[in-house]
Amino acid sequence: METDRKDFNPAGGFGPSRYICFKLNRVMRKIQRYYENGLSPYGITPVQFYVLSALWAGDGVKFKDLARRLDMDGSTLTGILDRMERMDLVERRDDPEDRRSLLVFLKEKARLNQMEIIGLAEKLNREIKEQFSPEDFAAFERVLDKLAEE
Repeated sequence: METDRKDFNPAGGFGPSRYICFKLNRVMRKIQRYYENGLSPYGITPVQFYVLSALWAGDGVKFKDLARRLDMDGSTLTGILDRMERMDLVERRDDPEDRRSLLVFLKEKARLNQMEIIGLAEKLNREIKEQFSPEDFAAFERVLDKLAEE
């Protein structure tokens, strides 16, 4: 078996950089820091940004549909929405067509800095995209989509 010498540790086998999960985690931490720093002036977290971006695409969404859009379980989304309601960003209302369902709406405060916040996310997208040829970036997106499949 051939080994990558820079990753081999005679005392303990192979180092963490040999593993895909380690590399993915490093990238995610870097992206998380970018969003945390960029979003902090707006008083929102990265996960709250994801919720807002889903609602900016169209609010008045059924809770279960929002959870599906975000690939998030209901209890996690409930906690996030609780905090966002206290921040006056969103509100949940009964669905007039289904008593068992809630609809999630944006409040005015959530729309105030929408374009600046979207610009922050678009800037990161551009910076990542610029590191690839168009063909490589398309392949990169396909790989990410494939890895995200269940």
